[in-house]
Amino acid sequence: MTKISFGIRVPNSGPLSGVENIARTARKAEELGFDSVFVHDHVVWSTEMHRHHISSGAHEALADDQSADFYEALTVIGYLAAVTSRVQLGIACLVMPTRNPIYAAKQLATLDHLSGGRLIAGVGLGSKASHSSNEFDVFEVDFKQRANLTDEYIDAMRAIWTQPLATYKGRHLSFEDAEIYPKPLQRPHPPIWVGGWTDYAARRTGRAGDGWVPGWLSPKEMARGAEIVRETAAEHGRDPGAITIAVEKLAVIKRDRDAALERAIPTVRTSSTTYERDVDDISFALDRHIFGSVDDVKRRVEEFVEAGVTHFELKLIYPSIDDLEEQMTLWADEILPLYQD
Repeated sequence: MTKISFGIRVPNSGPLSGVENIARTARKAEELGFDSVFVHDHVVWSTEMHRHHISSGAHEALADDQSADFYEALTVIGYLAAVTSRVQLGIACLVMPTRNPIYAAKQLATLDHLSGGRLIAGVGLGSKASHSSNEFDVFEVDFKQRANLTDEYIDAMRAIWTQPLATYKGRHLSFEDAEIYPKPLQRPHPPIWVGGWTDYAARRTGRAGDGWVPGWLSPKEMARGAEIVRETAAEHGRDPGAITIAVEKLAVIKRDRDAALERAIPTVRTSSTTYERDVDDISFALDRHIFGSVDDVKRRVEEFVEAGVTHFELKLIYPSIDDLEEQMTLWADEILPLYQD
């Protein structure tokens, strides 16, 4: 039986972001038996996006005096490596076109050592959020070139990780005989998970990724995308079965369905125009995320598992860290045992 794993997004951004809350969430996830904790990435972030793209926390936690705090992803991973001992540590996902891939490769290799080989290196093109917050403009990166840059940067990082004297030649980046150490602790390198919900992202995963982690896809859409991943992997002589099919899901679990929807809907509506796919009505989100009672959540998780998903990165919606811990505990008590050996 394929192992089904579950991870928790920690609040490195959003209305409840902060060092204490990041550490508290990660430690609690490890204590409860979750398999991983995740951060996400933007360097440039705006007050407007802070109020309308809530990836950690909830609409109810917003306050007028909050700054748009967004703790840098790789730095946070290094911190979490020291305050946890078992859970995998993932980034979903680095905005790859705004990162120097040579420097990023060295940072990620270092983090793999600091974490004892627990790193998951998620990479993505950059989303509507990065465009709306002017992130690409600040870095002077052509938004239209983000796919080509990401493809090259993935290959360049892999060259650095696997070649004693690394050489790479591309359209946007070239280097020769670069001696860069340490090599990652995981061999040949940390798993590269590719973000993005499009067919192009699925094909990128099949060609160059070790995992696919889209958001905003229904079970039916996930099944189709997973098939594209597998077909592309086979075309490139890779083992389709070795690629993790993950999902990034907004989630609320409560004993009562109405209470769960009451918690979820305001935050979904607040964020309705800031994701890669606009939310025209709440039914669109309900078909793509995981909200409801324990029985609802069991059913929804199984729908995604049947579609080929083997990992869930959960972006729980919570107005306080106490509420987050309550939901994590309920998930650990009711959902995790269904998928443990």
